[in-house]
Amino acid sequence: MDLTEVEKAIETGNGYAAVSVKTLRNAFGAQRAKKIVVQQISAGLRAAGLGHIPFEIPKRQDRTVLVYRLDGSSASALLALVEAAHGDGEQANGSAWLLSSMLPALNNKS
Repeated sequence: MDLTEVEKAIETGNGYAAVSVKTLRNAFGAQRAKKIVVQQISAGLRAAGLGHIPFEIPKRQDRTVLVYRLDGSSASALLALVEAAHGDGEQANGSAWLLSSMLPALNNKS
């Protein structure tokens, strides 16, 4: 697995980047973006501290996924909120936790 290209794009984009499914697939060393592969990509991104929208990574390689760093930034909070609104289970739970831990800090900045 090599997420270097994806991480560089996220760094350049100040914490988020639009990345093709083909780029993600290649980063995880897969030939095709089948159901199990996109699930592995999603889990791998999460393990690397990254979230993504849409909630389910498309199987078509020409589609775009917004990948973002789960680092507690305002952009991360907004994207996690969008993700949580469309997700369920563990991913939505993680997004809800992230938002709940960030909201007090955002309120203190006002």
